Amino acid sequence: MNINMRTEGVAAAGDDLQTLADEAKQKVHSLFALSDVAAQANPGWLSSASLANCRRVWEQRMQETVTTTADLATALSVSATEAATTDAEGATRLTTVLDTFGT
Repeated sequence: MNINMRTEGVAAAGDDLQTLADEAKQKVHSLFALSDVAAQANPGWLSSASLANCRRVWEQRMQETVTTTADLATALSVSATEAATTDAEGATRLTTVLDTFGT
């Protein structure tokens, strides 16, 4: 099987994805700020505890998704680096063989 990876593009995609994940980590908590305000403004209501719990669960789920995205970004970058390193090593070995045989 022949696989051709454009390592620069894959690395750039990993970097872009990491940037987006980092930005998302900063924004997730603020998405639920109004839920916190509503829950705290109505402490005697049964729905306040449910709203606070719902906010907590959704924030946790979103943080998990962002973390998974960041992990995938890292994996893309690592894959690109490993592929580029392997290609460079292969080229060096081939050059050595060609030089050895004088071609």
